[in-house]
Amino acid sequence: MPEPHLEVGLAAWVVYSATIVVIAIMVFYTRRSLEKAHELTRQELQLRQQTERERDRLIRRFSRMFHGSPSPMVAQSAVSGVILDVNPAFERAYGYTRDQMLGRMDHFFWADQQHRMEHARRLLKERRIMQHEMDGLRVDGTPCKVMLSSELNDEEGDRLVISTLIDITEQQRMLDQLRRSEERFSKAFNFSPLNMTITRLADGSFIEVNNAEDRAQGYVREDLMGKTSIDSGSWLTPEDRSAFVDLLMHEGRVHAYDTVMRHKDGSLRQTRLWAELIEVDQEPCILSCTVDISEEKRRERLLIDMARGMSGSSADDFFRSVTRHMAEVMSADMTSIAELLPDGSMRTLAVWLDGQPVRNYTYLPSGTPCGAAMLQRELSVFTRDLDLQFNQHAPLVQGGFKAYVGQRLHDANGAAIGVINALWRKPIELHPDTWAMMSIFAGRANAELLRLEQEREIRALNESLEHRVQERTADLNKLNAELDSFAYSVSHDLKSPLRSIDGFTRLLLEQLEGRLQPDESAMMQRIVAATARMSTLISDLLALARVSQGALERKAVNLSALAHEILDAEQDRHPYRRMERHVEPDLHIDCDPRLTRIALENLLGNALKYSRERPITVIELGRVRADELFLRDNGVGFNMAYADKLFKPFQRLHMSSEFEGTGIGLATVRRIIERHGGHISGQGAPDKGAEFRFGFGPGSLLSASASQAHAMPTVKKADGSGS
Repeated sequence: MPEPHLEVGLAAWVVYSATIVVIAIMVFYTRRSLEKAHELTRQELQLRQQTERERDRLIRRFSRMFHGSPSPMVAQSAVSGVILDVNPAFERAYGYTRDQMLGRMDHFFWADQQHRMEHARRLLKERRIMQHEMDGLRVDGTPCKVMLSSELNDEEGDRLVISTLIDITEQQRMLDQLRRSEERFSKAFNFSPLNMTITRLADGSFIEVNNAEDRAQGYVREDLMGKTSIDSGSWLTPEDRSAFVDLLMHEGRVHAYDTVMRHKDGSLRQTRLWAELIEVDQEPCILSCTVDISEEKRRERLLIDMARGMSGSSADDFFRSVTRHMAEVMSADMTSIAELLPDGSMRTLAVWLDGQPVRNYTYLPSGTPCGAAMLQRELSVFTRDLDLQFNQHAPLVQGGFKAYVGQRLHDANGAAIGVINALWRKPIELHPDTWAMMSIFAGRANAELLRLEQEREIRALNESLEHRVQERTADLNKLNAELDSFAYSVSHDLKSPLRSIDGFTRLLLEQLEGRLQPDESAMMQRIVAATARMSTLISDLLALARVSQGALERKAVNLSALAHEILDAEQDRHPYRRMERHVEPDLHIDCDPRLTRIALENLLGNALKYSRERPITVIELGRVRADELFLRDNGVGFNMAYADKLFKPFQRLHMSSEFEGTGIGLATVRRIIERHGGHISGQGAPDKGAEFRFGFGPGSLLSASASQAHAMPTVKKADGSGS
């Protein structure tokens, strides 16, 4: 090999240096380009990552919106039509589960597949379809109405169809009901035979009027449209309408409101109004219905007049009132009521002719329209030519009567007892009102005539009964007088031998004193006690007999003073007895003084006797009410189960060993009070005292004091001193 030449010249160094510089420059610029490219790649990567994060966020947001939406939603592939997702609202609305839907076509949800195909073609063309109504099927096969809104997403690689399916079945049903309701309301409003209107609440202007005949005002629909209810005369004054509107606003509806409306001919008509608040196009209005009740009011007045005609203080007044009101109500020239007498003739009970009452008279029904009415149960009617049909009846022909309506009156067995009739001097037309009014008058007159006959029978029976009662009363009074005389005689005659028995027994006791055995002495003492008790009993019987004899001599007696006098005497006999008395002052009684003293002595004596075991005896006497007094004590009382024995002779509620007495005292009191025309009753309870209420007849209490029944200002203390 050749020997290398190692020497480098200047040119070589220049070339080498330039090459190295160029290479260095090239490396520098290459590095700079690579760094810029790397930075761009890094920025692009960050942007892609940020975009992906934003996409993920939007996807999550969409997913939350999709699954959390209250509206049913479905996501489908735009290419294959496969269902990709459904939200829970869809599952709840239509019954399908998510697992049943995913990966399937939506054929099963459409009730009509032809509509499905049309919807798909339209969506491809328009890209968005809003509020499309379709027929769907739930999971159980039941149909439903669905409002479908779909949108096609054309993003590359992510072509989706998002659909919202709102179930409008119930809404559609309600709309159908509303439509049918509106149709029914419209038909009911327009075809109602009653006059109905709709007016604005604010000013009363007419919005709608139906085609029914307006009997209250006589207007048709064209006459009222554009007018107000005041302009048309439905309300006579604005104040009338204001009062009605206030009531309607308060109640919400008005039922049977009576008012007066002006007819288009100028007359006033009685009208009844029904109304209710409604809304028309969100404006408050009044739906009202009006009925002309002028005829009803007229009939009501007729009924009132009829009712007035069916009253009277006596039978004569009643029949006279019936004929008068019957003539007024039926516009008759003559009305009458007659009864059938036993001899077959008719006697009028009341006659009303040309506005005046006429004296009653008797006539024979043969050959008269009354005779024809008596032969039939139904209403007898002659609407014309009455005087020609009964031309033999002179009063009828002379009176010029042309028409007649009569009704037979009958008893419970259907036998004729009278007739009620009305006559006119001109032909008439028999309206149903006339028929009804005649039936009412006839029914009431029939009842009164039956009552009159019964009253006559009762009066005759009462007269006969009163005569028999007077005879029996006289006999009874005679027997009672004889019985009292007999009791008095027997009691008086018994006293003489009883005194002999008592005297000789006592004389025998004195002569045999010291010679009788103890049991013999006890028997003699019992004889003496028995004669004493029998003497007391005879004295009480004599007293009871005396109160039934002799005439009453009534005069004013100060019962308060009499009671104090009797109690003072008792206090003197028992000075150590502690007694409180409460006697109402100024009790003035119209009564027999002698008998009243006997009655009061017995009442006060009983009260003192049965309260003597009490530490303090309390006696109260006062007024209960007009003509009734009370006497109360705090004694041993009695059992109300035996109250029926209180006023019977010889009946006692306590043992004679406990309290002395013969049982004659309260019987004497009752006889005295009953002779005065008064009453007496007693009430009590064991160990709670007794109270007697009594009076001496109506108007017997003469005191005008208005003090309370139990206010007792006069009191005596237990030691007998007054306070």
